Amino acid sequence: MKIVIYKSDQDVPFDTTLNQLGSMDKIIFSNRPEKVDDFNQKSVDDLRHLVEPWLPKQIGNKEDTIFYVPFVIKENFMKILENLINSFKNMMANGKPTSIPTSQQLGLGDGSPLASFYNEMDIHEVKVLMSKKEELVEVFNSIVKEDNEIDAVFVYSDEDSMIVAESISGSDSSRNVDVETFVGVLSGIATHKITEKDRTGLGSLEYTTYQFSEGILNVTILEEGFSSKYLLCLVSATPKGLGEMLMYRRKNMANLTEKLRTILA
Repeated sequence: MKIVIYKSDQDVPFDTTLNQLGSMDKIIFSNRPEKVDDFNQKSVDDLRHLVEPWLPKQIGNKEDTIFYVPFVIKENFMKILENLINSFKNMMANGKPTSIPTSQQLGLGDGSPLASFYNEMDIHEVKVLMSKKEELVEVFNSIVKEDNEIDAVFVYSDEDSMIVAESISGSDSSRNVDVETFVGVLSGIATHKITEKDRTGLGSLEYTTYQFSEGILNVTILEEGFSSKYLLCLVSATPKGLGEMLMYRRKNMANLTEKLRTILA
C-alpha cells in the first residue's frame, strides 16, 4: 500500500470528498477548500469510514491500494491509518515518486480533466506500508551491512516451525549464508527447556552460541512480550568472528529486541 502526498494549485475536477482513479484501489482525496475544511474538522472516528473500505487485506501486497492525499489533510489522514492499522508508524517507509503509475497506466484518458490534474500535481511525498516480513527484512539487512562479522540474520517461529524472515545475501558470495541449513539445529534449541531449578543463581538464559568449523550461529529466544516463541539468529559465514559478533549483540540487543517486539506483537 502506498500513500502519495500531493500539492496542487488547481482544485480536483470532481465535487466529492474522494474519487477513484481508473481502478477500485486507486483513491484520490479532494483538495477543494470546502472538502479540506470539512475533513480537518471531523474526528478520526467520523472519518474512518472513508478509508477503511479501501484498505487491502494484506498491507504489503504489491498490487494494492494507493491513496492520493492533499498535503493539507495529511496529518488527519495519517491519524486515521494509525487508528486502523496496528504498528502503522513502524511499518512506514519512504517510497519513490517514480513508483507511482502514470495517468496512461491508470487509464484516465488523454486530455481528460482528471488526467490533466494528475499529470500536473506536485508529488510531495510517497510512503509505503510494508508487511511485517518486509519490515523485518529491512531491519536485518541494515545489520548485515555493518562491519560486525554478521553475515545473515533471521527469525524462526517455534510455533509454526518456519523461518519468518531473513536478510538478503550481500554481493560477496564468499560470505553468503543458506539459512535453511540451520532449521535442524533450531528445532533442538526450541524444544530445550531449562527449569528454574537448573538455573538457580544463574538467572535466565540470554543466548546460546554454536561454534562450527565453517561458521557461527548465535541464538536468542524471544518470548516475553511476543505473541509466540521466536528465535532470533545471528550468523557468521566464517568461524573467526565470534568476538565482534558478541560485541555487536551486547551493544544492540536491547534496541533490536524492542523493535522486533513491536513488529511481531
